[in-house]
Amino acid sequence: MFYVFDLDGTLANVEHRRHFVNCAKPDWRSFYKSCVTDTPIVPVVAALKSHVAAGHRVEIWSGRSDEVKAETLDWLEAQSIDPALLTNMRPAKDYQPDDALKRQWLHACDQRPDAVYDDRNKVVAMWRAEGIQCFQVAPGDF
Repeated sequence: MFYVFDLDGTLANVEHRRHFVNCAKPDWRSFYKSCVTDTPIVPVVAALKSHVAAGHRVEIWSGRSDEVKAETLDWLEAQSIDPALLTNMRPAKDYQPDDALKRQWLHACDQRPDAVYDDRNKVVAMWRAEGIQCFQVAPGDF
């Protein structure tokens, strides 16, 4: 089995930094830079670790900018998640919507995921439109 996990809002709790982007002029740079203080969403992190322990292929595909890749890898390591599982991050200065970005990654992938864990409604809808089971771990109407 092949599972894909989103990061922000799925593995990492980002509520403390949403104020940077839930406003008239979103500040994505500050939103991403504040990732170092994210707390883990424990049940979803446990699901990821269970899939890894079962020998499944697991990857993390994040719409988070790769400008904070080092911080992201450190955060994953602090959660005892293998940083090598992070296979896709948004390139710096790529502002396309998450659903379009992840659809590109899906079509470029060597294998279709069997299931995905994500939170954002429009991304969840994209996975389902592509015929992939998606576990929506939180409301994500943003």
